[in-house]
Amino acid sequence: MPGRHGMGGAGGSGGGTSYSESAALVRSTEGMSYTDEDRQAGGSVAPRDGGEEELMDYVDSDVSVLAQFHEDAIRQAGCGYSQWLLMLVSGLGLVADAAELLVIPFILPSAEVELCINASQKTWLSGITFLGMMVGGVVWGNLSDRMGRRRTLLSALGVNAVFSVIAAFMPTYGTFMTARFCSAVGIGGLLPIVFTYCSEFLCKADRSKYLSRLLTFWALGGILVTFIASVMLPQTGIGVVIENKEHFSAWHQFLLVCSLPSLAAIIGLVFLPESPRFLLEAGREVEAMMVYQKIYKTNNMNNPTAHAQYQLSELELPSKRPSGRGVSSTPPPGKSVLADMTYSIEMFWNSFLQLFVQPHLPVTLLLIVLWFTASFGYYGMRTWFPDYKKLVSTWEYDARTSLITNATYDGHAFNTSVENVRWIDSFFKNCSFHHLTFNHVSFDNCTVEDVRFEIIKSSRTYFRNSVIKDSRFVDTDLSDQHFENCLMSNITVLSLSTGCPLDFDYNIRLDEVLIGQMAGQVAILPGAVLSALAIDKLGRVKVIGLSMYLSSLTAIGIWLLYSDRVMDLYGFVFNMFFISGWNAIEIATIESYPTHLRTTGYGFVSGIFRLGGILGTVTFSNLVSASRVVPMLTTAAVLLVGGIVSLKLPETYFVLL
Repeated sequence: MPGRHGMGGAGGSGGGTSYSESAALVRSTEGMSYTDEDRQAGGSVAPRDGGEEELMDYVDSDVSVLAQFHEDAIRQAGCGYSQWLLMLVSGLGLVADAAELLVIPFILPSAEVELCINASQKTWLSGITFLGMMVGGVVWGNLSDRMGRRRTLLSALGVNAVFSVIAAFMPTYGTFMTARFCSAVGIGGLLPIVFTYCSEFLCKADRSKYLSRLLTFWALGGILVTFIASVMLPQTGIGVVIENKEHFSAWHQFLLVCSLPSLAAIIGLVFLPESPRFLLEAGREVEAMMVYQKIYKTNNMNNPTAHAQYQLSELELPSKRPSGRGVSSTPPPGKSVLADMTYSIEMFWNSFLQLFVQPHLPVTLLLIVLWFTASFGYYGMRTWFPDYKKLVSTWEYDARTSLITNATYDGHAFNTSVENVRWIDSFFKNCSFHHLTFNHVSFDNCTVEDVRFEIIKSSRTYFRNSVIKDSRFVDTDLSDQHFENCLMSNITVLSLSTGCPLDFDYNIRLDEVLIGQMAGQVAILPGAVLSALAIDKLGRVKVIGLSMYLSSLTAIGIWLLYSDRVMDLYGFVFNMFFISGWNAIEIATIESYPTHLRTTGYGFVSGIFRLGGILGTVTFSNLVSASRVVPMLTTAAVLLVGGIVSLKLPETYFVLL
C-alpha cells in the first residue's frame, strides 16, 4: 500500500498540522489497536508487510488518527446490505432533487395559463428554483458540519416536503413563487449532504464505485418525473387551456405526486444512523462504535461464519485527542436568545472563512471555477437545446402557412377550427365564425363587414391594418391586443371571456419536452457507468479533464443539428460525456475537505454551481435566435476552461475521509 496519500491534509480531519502527536497502528495477535507515539521531527513509520485487503497497519503522518481509524473500522464492518439500504434512502433524496428541477418544463404551460404570467415571469420560475438551491446549499452544508449529516438532511428534506405541498395549492404567482423558493432552499442542501453522508459509510476502495451508482438515482428521478408528466398532464396547448378550468387542475396534482420522494426519504432516514465519521469528529466515540457495530451486524446477518458481534475491542482510539473542531451541535449557554443567535452566526461565518485560508484556499478557488464553468455550460445547453428545437419547429410550421390572397366570402359560415392560415387583402361580408378555434390565424389588410364571431378561442390570432364594421364579438377571447392598426366602427362586444389577457400559444406539444427530457436522463446511466469504470483507474483529475474536453468537443456538433433525430442523439452524447465528469467532480469535492469542513465546502461550491445555472440559463435563452456559432463557441470555450482548470486539482484517490 502506498505510504503517502495525496491531499492528506485536506481529506483527513485537519491533516498533520492539526495534531501535536501522531499515531501508529500496532499489530497484535488478535487484531490492532491505536496508540500515540511521539516522533522526532520529520520522522515516519514504515508500512509493514501486507496487501490491500489487510487493515491499515500504519498511520501516515499526513493523515489524521480519526481518518485512519474510520477507514479501518469501515473495512472491518464490511460493505453490503447496510450500504445498499443507505444508498436506497439517500437515492430517494436525489430523486426529490431531480424532481425539484425537472418539473419546471412540464408545468410551465399550465402555470402560464392559470397564473397569467408573461415570458419574463416564466423565466423566473426556473430562476427562483436555482436561487433557492444556491441559498440552501450554503446554509445546510454549514449546518451539516455542525449538527450532523442525518439530522440536517432530515430537516432539509422536511422543509422541501412541506413547501412542495404548499406550492401545489398556491393560487397566485407571488404565493407560488414564495413556496417554490422555500422548497428549493430545502432541497438545496441535499446534494452536498447526501453524497457526503454516503461517502462516510464507505471505505476508500468502494467509494467511487458506490457514489457512481448513487448518481443513477438522479437519472431515475428524472425518468420517473417524465413518466408521471406523460400520464397526468395534458399533451397539447389546447388541452392545457381546457384542463385549466378544473377546480384542482392536473399540474397541481402533478406537483403533489412529485413531492412524495421527499416524504419517502424522510421516513427512510428515521431508521438510519448518523455518519460514524461525523460522530468521531464530534467526540461521540461511543455512538460511532455503535454505528460500526450496526453496520457489521447488518452486513453479516446472512453469514453464519462471521463473528456474532463486531470486535470493538480490537480497535481503540488513542487516549489523547485534540479538542474543539467546531462540530459540536450544542453551543455554550448564552445569556439570551440573541446571544445564542450571535454565537451561531459567528460559528457559521468562521467555518465559511476557513475555506479561504491555507491550506484550503487553492482547492476552493479551483473548485469554484470548475463548478461554475461546468454548470454554466451544462444548464446553458439544457436551456438552449429545447428552445432551439422549438424554434426550428416554429420555422417549419410557418413554412406551411396557407396564404389566401384576394379572396371574397359572402354569407359563408365557418364552423370548423382554422389553423395556420393567413388571409391577405380578403373581403368577408355577412359571414359567421361559430364555436371554433383560431390557431395562428391572421387577417392582414382585410375588410370585415357584418360578420359574427361567436364562442371563439384563439391563439396567436391577429387583425392587422383591417377595416371591421357592423360586426359582433360574442363570447370570444379576442381583446384589444389582437387588433393592430385597425379601423373599427359599430362593433358589438358581448360577454367577453374573462381570464388571462396573455396570448397563449396552442402550439405546445408535451411529447417533444418528454422526449428531450427522457434522452437527457437516460444518458446519465451510461455516463455513471463510464465514470465508475474509469475513475479509480485513471484518477479523479483525469476523468474530470477528459469529460470536460469531450463535452467541449461535442459542443462543436451544434453546427450539425438539422433534424429532431440528430438533435436528440446530440443531447444524449453531450449528457453522457458531461455526467461522467460531473460524478468525478462530486467525489473530488468530498475528498478535498476535512470532515469538519466537508459539507461546508461542498455546499458553498454547489451554491456556485446553482449560480452558474442561473447565468447559463439567462445567457443561452437569449442566444436561441442567434447564429448557432455563438452558443457553439460559448459552450466549447467555457467547458474548455473548466477542463484546463481541472488539471490543477490535486489527485484525491488516496485520501481517507
